[in-house]
Amino acid sequence: MDRISKHAGSWYAGSAQGLKEQIEKLFSSKWGVGESPANIKTAETKLANILGVVSPHAGYIYSGPIASHGYANVYKEFDHLDTVIILGPNHSGIGSPISFYPGGKWHNPFGEVKIDKEAIEFAQSFDFGSIQDRIGFEKYAHSQEHSIDIQLPFLQYRYGNNFQIVPICLMDQSYPTTVKYLANFIKDYIQEQLSKEILVIASSDLSHESNYDLVIKNDKKMLELLESCKLEAANSFRKQVQMTMCGYGPVFTLIQTAIDFGSPKITVLKYANSSDIVGGRSSGSYTVGYSSVLVQCKKGMN
Repeated sequence: MDRISKHAGSWYAGSAQGLKEQIEKLFSSKWGVGESPANIKTAETKLANILGVVSPHAGYIYSGPIASHGYANVYKEFDHLDTVIILGPNHSGIGSPISFYPGGKWHNPFGEVKIDKEAIEFAQSFDFGSIQDRIGFEKYAHSQEHSIDIQLPFLQYRYGNNFQIVPICLMDQSYPTTVKYLANFIKDYIQEQLSKEILVIASSDLSHESNYDLVIKNDKKMLELLESCKLEAANSFRKQVQMTMCGYGPVFTLIQTAIDFGSPKITVLKYANSSDIVGGRSSGSYTVGYSSVLVQCKKGMN
């Protein structure tokens, strides 16, 4: 049940050396963190209480520099990772409404990363309440999807293939139902595994519009609401302006998990958009917004 990346060689470099060099350039670039990822050291004392990051998922030349800001904070916090739960939207419209990849390995130029079977078994026995019949454990929803795949090389650059993943692909991103029960699952799993280093990644781009100014306006408002943990208001705003934020479900789920743990702190680390990064900025140009957002909370039993 292994998955071979269909995005290597297009969305990101197709060889291990090429991918390593590409990530280093993204980090060091004008829109990146401004230093090589090889120079980012893990802090001796952990104070950040990082639950996860919101990270964009376009081709690396577009969103990679913005993604570097979130991963730089991950590198500083964790000297190793045991499990990474990666939530991404379903762009293809195939597979289960809420799909857990069931087992095996994911392959890309950096090697292969194993699925966390223990986490999948936990999910298979978990009570997902009213969304139980929408949960699937299958590979089809993931076969064409890029939003989860695109996150892996950033993790492998630092941690090799010495961590496991829980890929969750969301066609159903409903707020509050899907968000509520997935946040319950993530919180309960982390509490069951407090000895493990677990990171949650919410993969999402922001607005997609043929209007640069509208992208800036809507993205700014959405990020303000997210930083304030006002998820109901954020969802209402999304609907009101018909905001084309593709991974709102993953983002809301990550922040809801932090709220459920307590003492949530949401920090926008960096924002830009495709027109800023690759040029061609004009009021009528097609533009996609990207942001790295740090999500912290008081993890543990409460």
